[in-house]
Amino acid sequence: MPPTKPPGSVFGKRLRAARLASGLSQAQLAEVLGLKEQNTGAPRISRYETGQHDPDPATAEALAKSLGVPVAYFHATSDVLAELILVASTLPPAKQKEALEQLKRFAASLKR
Repeated sequence: MPPTKPPGSVFGKRLRAARLASGLSQAQLAEVLGLKEQNTGAPRISRYETGQHDPDPATAEALAKSLGVPVAYFHATSDVLAELILVASTLPPAKQKEALEQLKRFAASLKR
């Protein structure tokens, strides 16, 4: 098996992390997405992960849904913000609002 290329973009880095956290190979993720073209699904996922190609918005949404993460996670420019997005997405909507209000109060206290 050839060595894997490192992620070439923030999107690719986060996609690979989410895929690996889900325990899926590139081929398995392609199958979950319904990419059944012979021998093209895994290379397509690889191209997304290495930054050779960017998925269209509908594909990015499908990837996020398949991996159980919000699509915003793929685009977060910092690791801390990406983790905040993941944690917040696990909360029910009422608790998300509560957490947001607490975070706003915390941020406001730093400005004083």
